[in-house]
Amino acid sequence: MERTCRLAATVAVLALVSPMGARPAADDELELTASRAGFRPAALKLHKGETVRVSLRSADGEHCFAVDALRIEKRIQPGRATLAELTPDRAGKLDFYCCLHPDDEHERGQLEVSE
Repeated sequence: MERTCRLAATVAVLALVSPMGARPAADDELELTASRAGFRPAALKLHKGETVRVSLRSADGEHCFAVDALRIEKRIQPGRATLAELTPDRAGKLDFYCCLHPDDEHERGQLEVSE
């Protein structure tokens, strides 16, 4: 009985400290707002290999969130959130932009991915 309790306690501690299989809690969801004035925030900090949920919102009409390096393109409709899951596979800076206004320099941003 004592051995079983110790084993259960060890497994519980490992589950708390182990990053394997960890998913971001709802509180860890990032928010990104698109508008004709640009994305806010204009940069998101991520870690290579970790999945992050991003809640995309519009401040003034229909927009798009595109990250070519991750093959992601999401439409953002006013009045509701669009969820995107990002899992960068390399470190560095990855550009994102509004694919409805690709030439607008204001509607661009970066994912800053660390090891």
